[in-house]
Amino acid sequence: MNHLTNVNSATALTLKETISEICPDLNLCGTTDKSPLDLSDELLAYICSVIRDESPTAPDATIEQWVELLEVLRANWLIPLFYRKIGSLPQECRPPEPIADEMRQAFLFSCVRSLHMEGQLREIIEGFQEQGVRVLVLRGPALAFSLYPDPAMRPSCDLDLLVLPEQVVQARGILEDLGYKCLAKRFETSRDFFREECFIHQKNPGNKFPVDLHWVHWELHPFFKGSEEVDILDLFQRAWKVETPTLAFETLHPVDYLIHSAIHLIMIHKNEMRLSWIYDTALLAQHLQVPDDWETLQERCVAWSARIPLENCLRMAQVWAGLELPEGFDDFSTWPQPTEDERTVWADTMRHHWVTILLKRSLSNPSLLLKRVPSLLRLLFPHPDIVRFCYPTSSNWLLPVSYVRRWLRWIDDLVINRIGELKQRG
Repeated sequence: MNHLTNVNSATALTLKETISEICPDLNLCGTTDKSPLDLSDELLAYICSVIRDESPTAPDATIEQWVELLEVLRANWLIPLFYRKIGSLPQECRPPEPIADEMRQAFLFSCVRSLHMEGQLREIIEGFQEQGVRVLVLRGPALAFSLYPDPAMRPSCDLDLLVLPEQVVQARGILEDLGYKCLAKRFETSRDFFREECFIHQKNPGNKFPVDLHWVHWELHPFFKGSEEVDILDLFQRAWKVETPTLAFETLHPVDYLIHSAIHLIMIHKNEMRLSWIYDTALLAQHLQVPDDWETLQERCVAWSARIPLENCLRMAQVWAGLELPEGFDDFSTWPQPTEDERTVWADTMRHHWVTILLKRSLSNPSLLLKRVPSLLRLLFPHPDIVRFCYPTSSNWLLPVSYVRRWLRWIDDLVINRIGELKQRG
């Protein structure tokens, strides 16, 4: 069931109320703490209409308000998509020329980055294929080349690759042969805790996207009580083959991808949802077959403790992107309900950074803490290359300061949220 069928300035208030109802603690990305919901009703309705491919009403907005809209779109990685969509609108419904020109420049920049990413991805895939290493491309690049008519419409900042655990060492060697440097070799020492290794190109770090090599699909899935372990081999067996005129690769099946996106968004990004991610959700959902894929999605999201975040993502896609769920699956009250364990996990997730959650759970369980001591130490004291990557301004003598910044961020999260909890009780 769609909450909104047609969006105009008269329904902008309904839009805001609906979004708040879906998930009061969920934030939409913005700049300088400005959310898309802080825009004027007319501009908010305009954004939603353009995303939905509806005929928008030309907003009565000042150039300053248009600049605010542009910055919101930039924060949500939506300018390239938006620029392509407004191209089919009547001239009077398009942004003013200075704003449209900035959008055009951002789109052209995204085109260049997309070409670089395509070439880099092709080189890596061919290198893996030559050595018999099977790989699934994840997240932004996979979505850009599989769901969008032009991959430049979906910006990405890195390459995420998933390989079988038994091929991690071999895959690492291939990347190193291609000129990449592993920032920290975690697989042999802490594979049960960390889920990826990060690589940067040694000769062309400015022209090459960072590469994250994963061997486990769900970053934090083992910490969900009562959830089933995800069989990595099953993910490969269900893989979705993508072929373009210039690129061929495998990625997750749309069912698995929807759940993966929901978990990654809520857990890793702490409920900060980009509009581009919402649009991804809508496009993925449109690739599900009825009823088989939708029935599988219902079952799997409960088994993998992702029922709550998945509903939030799908409902946001309904509101923003006009996603229409198929009949029989459009009423979430009829879906299998989340377990109490999942409700507890996600309630905690809404308040804390995932590292904070992890530390809290480890400290509250002495036997678990003892088992995780080596991994926790690596989390607190990562390799200097990782710190430099996260804090590019860190010179050698500033490294200790960067470590302290890292710890203070988690402590701040824990203290602030604890104060908030006490205020609510008091």
